[in-house]
Amino acid sequence: MASIPLDLLDRIRALERDVRTILGRANIRPALDEITHGKVKIAEGGTLEVYAPDGTGLFGVGQFGPAYNHTDGSPQQGVHIQREDGTTAFTVRAIPQALGVDDQAVSIWDRSGHQVLSDETTTGWGLGTPYLPLPFQALSGDDVVTSSSFVNRYFASVPAQQPVAAVLVEYGAAAGATCEVRVQYRTADETGWTDVATAQITAPANTVAWDSRWLTFPLHRSAYLLQCFFRVQVRQKAGSNGASVHVLGAHTRATRSTSETPDPRPSTRTAERSSATPTGPGHGTAPTPASRPPHGEQDGLAFVQPTTVLTAAAPIRGLHGIDD
Repeated sequence: MASIPLDLLDRIRALERDVRTILGRANIRPALDEITHGKVKIAEGGTLEVYAPDGTGLFGVGQFGPAYNHTDGSPQQGVHIQREDGTTAFTVRAIPQALGVDDQAVSIWDRSGHQVLSDETTTGWGLGTPYLPLPFQALSGDDVVTSSSFVNRYFASVPAQQPVAAVLVEYGAAAGATCEVRVQYRTADETGWTDVATAQITAPANTVAWDSRWLTFPLHRSAYLLQCFFRVQVRQKAGSNGASVHVLGAHTRATRSTSETPDPRPSTRTAERSSATPTGPGHGTAPTPASRPPHGEQDGLAFVQPTTVLTAAAPIRGLHGIDD
């Protein structure tokens, strides 16, 4: 048999080694728990979910289950993050079947299922929660008013961060008199005041009468962070023995229904005009507001509470908003 050159055998052995190397590398799989380049795309109703070792859902993003379908029946897409105890911590979602609206809120939840921080979905601007204080200052002047014309008694100024205001007033009339209370409002780029709420009480001929009421109204023509002004007035509408009013509390809040949606701003106005003079003449301001003590004859006053605060649905344990 003819002899085979040694260099050819060496070449064959080298070729075999290269084939084995190539086959080995072809069978090596990339790491399945790591993405080093590019992006991951989940589409057409897919979801991404993360669970704790005990099966508790921690994170879900994508298409929610039928319980969260939009009012037209189409699936809702959103985000649901939970604590390891299964309570909801963060969501981007709506609850159309319960509230009848499809607008999603970005919300942070406490462990009891309350929306402690959220945006306002009806108007599309500002905060939904928490409610924000509306601090009124008492103006100088007599606590008891006998004028038949309205007298400014309290004043407040805040940049709008929510679309609705609520003011709790206590008002009273002396024997035989009628007390009328009025709340007025305007934005910084308006010159005239708008009457937004009124209340009145008439006292019997031989005794003083007191009442309290939440006066609630949308901030018409307002916009996010546009300065808004409020004042509370009182007058003795009838009688001669006097009338009085006290602001017991006030806050701004989200809308609770579409009926509370503020009127839009005229197209000729812009938010930049909010830098207008905040305390024009005659608007009821005083350089040194005088604090008034509670009126001595308010015993037995029944404080009328606001309507029930909108609360969230019961916490859903597990990522049921995604799977079920």
